[in-house]
Amino acid sequence: MRTRLEGERSETKIVPDWEALEKTIADLRSQLDCAAQSMVTKDNDLERLGKEKEKLQQAYNRCKQRMRQLGGILWREGV
Repeated sequence: MRTRLEGERSETKIVPDWEALEKTIADLRSQLDCAAQSMVTKDNDLERLGKEKEKLQQAYNRCKQRMRQLGGILWREGV
């Protein structure tokens, strides 16, 4: 990422390679964007699954209640 330049007194100066740094920054931003998109997708999936779970829980509770009712009817009738 850096290039060495020789000075008059044989001093070495380090100059950043701006193009390489800009490319690295662009790559990191791209990775960050992908990670953010992935998080949004996973958050949406979790929200959808939570709603489906709630619907299933409600259906389960209705079935359980109906089975109790039927059990009570059968018990009263002596079956």
